Amino acid sequence: MPVNMARTSRQWPGTINFLLSVVLASATGALAQDSAHVFGNPEVWQWPPSRTYHVENYKLKLRFDEPKGEVFGDEVITLRPFEPQFRKFYLDSTELTIDAVTLERAQGAPVALTFTAEDPHLWITLDRDYDANSTLKVRIVYHGSPRFGLFFVNPDSNYPDWPREIHTQGETEFNHYWFPCWDYPNDMATSETITTVPEGQTVVSNGKLVKVTHSAGQVTYDWVESIPHSSYLVSLAIGPWHKFSDQYKGKPVDYYVPKDVDEATARRSFHSTPDMIGFFSSATGVDYPYEQYAQTTVQNFMFGGQENVSATTLSDRTLHDERADQDYPSTNVVSHELGQHWFGDYVQGRDWSNIWLNEGFATYLEALYTQHHEGYDAYRFEIYDDFQLAEQAEDRDSYRRPIVDRHYNDPFDMVDVTTHAKGADVLDMLRYVVDGAEAMSHPASQDEALFRAFHHYLTAHAAQSADTPELIESIRDITGQELGWFFREWVSMAGHPDYRIEASYDATKKTEKLTVTQTQPTNAGTPIFDMPIELAFYGANGERKRIQVRNNLQQQEFEIPLDFEPQWVDFDPDDIIDKTVQFDKPVEALIAEAEKDPSMMSRLWAAQQLGTTTLPNVDARVDALTRVLAADGFYGVRAAAATSLGGTGTDKAKTTLLSALQQSNSQVRTAAVSGLGKFSKDPVIYAALVNALHNDASYAAEAAAAGAIGRSGDPGAFDILQAEAATKPETHVMRATLGGLAATKDTRAAAILLAQARPGVSEQIRVGALSRLPALKDAIEHDHAQDLVEVVRAALHDPYLPVRETAWDLVGTFHLVQFQSDIQTEAQSAPMAQDRDAAQKILEQLHH
Repeated sequence: MPVNMARTSRQWPGTINFLLSVVLASATGALAQDSAHVFGNPEVWQWPPSRTYHVENYKLKLRFDEPKGEVFGDEVITLRPFEPQFRKFYLDSTELTIDAVTLERAQGAPVALTFTAEDPHLWITLDRDYDANSTLKVRIVYHGSPRFGLFFVNPDSNYPDWPREIHTQGETEFNHYWFPCWDYPNDMATSETITTVPEGQTVVSNGKLVKVTHSAGQVTYDWVESIPHSSYLVSLAIGPWHKFSDQYKGKPVDYYVPKDVDEATARRSFHSTPDMIGFFSSATGVDYPYEQYAQTTVQNFMFGGQENVSATTLSDRTLHDERADQDYPSTNVVSHELGQHWFGDYVQGRDWSNIWLNEGFATYLEALYTQHHEGYDAYRFEIYDDFQLAEQAEDRDSYRRPIVDRHYNDPFDMVDVTTHAKGADVLDMLRYVVDGAEAMSHPASQDEALFRAFHHYLTAHAAQSADTPELIESIRDITGQELGWFFREWVSMAGHPDYRIEASYDATKKTEKLTVTQTQPTNAGTPIFDMPIELAFYGANGERKRIQVRNNLQQQEFEIPLDFEPQWVDFDPDDIIDKTVQFDKPVEALIAEAEKDPSMMSRLWAAQQLGTTTLPNVDARVDALTRVLAADGFYGVRAAAATSLGGTGTDKAKTTLLSALQQSNSQVRTAAVSGLGKFSKDPVIYAALVNALHNDASYAAEAAAAGAIGRSGDPGAFDILQAEAATKPETHVMRATLGGLAATKDTRAAAILLAQARPGVSEQIRVGALSRLPALKDAIEHDHAQDLVEVVRAALHDPYLPVRETAWDLVGTFHLVQFQSDIQTEAQSAPMAQDRDAAQKILEQLHH
């Protein structure tokens, strides 16, 4: 599952929607933070519910009234009690009408059972006591119109071209909105779905398709999943799909896409899937365990993807044209959801506090696949650019919490950047601690002790749930290493080290003295970190030396014998440690490092530092950055050089950035466009930005140009962007164009934003337009008050959750008291606690 981002605009790598992150923080980190930066509730401890029975199988017979959004279910749950005198038990069930509950017998008539539906539970009383030797089959006939968990997509007057679809989203605890179940990940069962739909629709579900039956204009699909899994992974995706297929060792690998999507588009997103399956099987030593692997793209999916066992559901935004592939490829979301079929589906984190065992591993597998097919530099850049920066931003701006945290208010709170990105960072550091820097420079394999330990973890807990201590035990069993210290500081505690480094060379002693100070505030939640750290020393005549030291004190001095005076020194040259670093170096040292360091991440860091405005000798810095931008072998370093050049403000920087618009790599061109935005008052630069908006081959570069034009202050910016919006460009470009229009502060932009926020416009563009309306608050309130009310009213009742959430924010921002009852309803009954909390805060705004 992609990161919980539904309440923010941050995008997660590779996933297109990636909508969410609530303002939270850990109890352990809360001691040094104000209440606005506290995760969850420090007074609350969340533990998994105890079970009185084990579910062995769910068998669901389903049909639907699609226009009404109604499900009709006939379910048989096979369960086994744990203790004697088992008579009364509950299943999770919300807002379903239970028509009958019976105990099915191998022989004889079913026995009607007494039941009571008390949301969120269905209590069932058996006809007598049963013991642990009993296997019970309880049949439940029910119907309902789920508000969550099961989603209906129907064409209407605003969206007549929408396909008629149904899809599910079970994680975290949402499947009990459409079938009664034990809706918690500490129990795993097999499943079968027998689903009847009109001819012309296809049902994709879990496991093996064992039968398809046609009768009287209806078709029934029978899918059987024989490997136990958590109930939230039971899934359906129903629609008029177009199917394309590959294989992995004879197992079907299928791609279900909308009927109007051609094979080239489908394979653009999914063609690497068999290679990914093979790589993950090889790296973990566990061959892909399931009967098949399907990926289905659905309309209005609220996340980027969901790793439903053997049948991943993905947003249709996973699909894109050839031009978009260079900037918005689907590789990471595809590898992430696939990776969870080892970590998350096959071995399940036992409770939500341990969800990093699913999401952190899957996020790390994204990066490992990047290393496999793009190389070590791309792998290290992804760890830094996609993971470290994201989780450090959440740590800095929202809250600080440990990875394993029992103080959440709602399970969905845990599906955040800390779980995903920091979880991946920690696994990367664990690889370094266990196997060393040289081993991790090669693609992951069973040659590494850590991956043999992961193999042990997966096989020891196959088709079961596990927790972090059991992962630690597997590592100990295979490697012999006692790593309690590592998991204590990186998983059970919070934060990261903030290092300040000072270096000096003593020519008489021929030693380099390095003083390492950890400056992060420490308390019960954030420690002084104990880590091995790589140091590298480079001389002006090609001399080099690399060593490892152990840093475990708040301030620590290291004296390293060195028979040459270093021109520059690297601290953690490959950026393995999740950290911040203050290491003041002379400009000459930074230039040498940026141009000659063999470690890509060190060259990247030096290029970033050369853009620091307080450094002297700007001409020399610009000259060096110009050379880096022209010659470095890795695009990320060149992009960093372009960004730094944008901050220098010199004429040569402008000239260099203009030349960089001709580079072949789209990410470098995008960085050059953004850098040129700092010079947009220059008519030549402004003309280049307009040209980039209209003519660059990259959507990302065009989007960057739209934003730069909007912020330029040029009197013609509005006309340029208005004309661009009228062409209905690609979604990323259109959203950036709307943002640029808002940035102009031109009152005429209000009408354009409101028009793009109305029903009938693509939902992604609507969300972008709605979110930009506050930037023109005065103009809208003065000239478009009634239009705003109509737009918000429609958005509040839209079927797509992100549109509704954005509308809630507008109710508070514009103080639209006429919608108080709508917000009150959400505050009382929204399925997700984060939405209830957000609605409650909006009510407080309305009352002020």
